[in-house]
Amino acid sequence: MHTNRLAGETSPYLLQHAHNPVDWYPWGEEAFAEARRRDVPIFVSIGYSTC
Repeated sequence: MHTNRLAGETSPYLLQHAHNPVDWYPWGEEAFAEARRRDVPIFVSIGYSTC
């Protein structure tokens, strides 16, 4: 099973997406540094959870 960087987070919402086949980064300097290094835009997903 694929695991991304969200697996180390404490937010229940982020943990729900820890096994998505997307290389998600949590909000932070690592995400911005990688985007600068690769010269790519940042896609921000604010998401929501419902019952």
